[in-house]
Amino acid sequence: MPAPGTVAANVAQPAAGLGAGAFVVPVLTCIVAFALVIGLIFLARYGLKFMEPYLLKGRQTPNLAVVESVAVDQRRRVSVIRYGQKKGLVLTGGGNDVFMGWVEDGGAVMPVPAGQPPVLAPVATLPGGQPAPGPVPPSDA
Repeated sequence: MPAPGTVAANVAQPAAGLGAGAFVVPVLTCIVAFALVIGLIFLARYGLKFMEPYLLKGRQTPNLAVVESVAVDQRRRVSVIRYGQKKGLVLTGGGNDVFMGWVEDGGAVMPVPAGQPPVLAPVATLPGGQPAPGPVPPSDA
């Protein structure tokens, strides 16, 4: 080390860490990490095949199904459900869910059995408060 105030000659020193290992180690690390990720993917596939019967078991009810569902507004939906040979209407969302009754083949709603509160069918009204007209029969003209 030169003394303070003296000029030292530039001496070429070998660069540290530029040997063959400076390139090989990161490449080997990438290859091992890639192989590890591929191995985990195959293990996950095997694990899902093994767990599939337990995941799909769930609730098996062949008699109960949602046939159709229509949005009434942003929060409420009216759904047609099928239980065996019967079809029913259910209003969900909002503050509570309401079973509206069983639907007959003609489309009319049967009353709810005793012990449950009756549900009134909604009546369509015009903005003036007058009831909406019913379906207009086709004219023979």
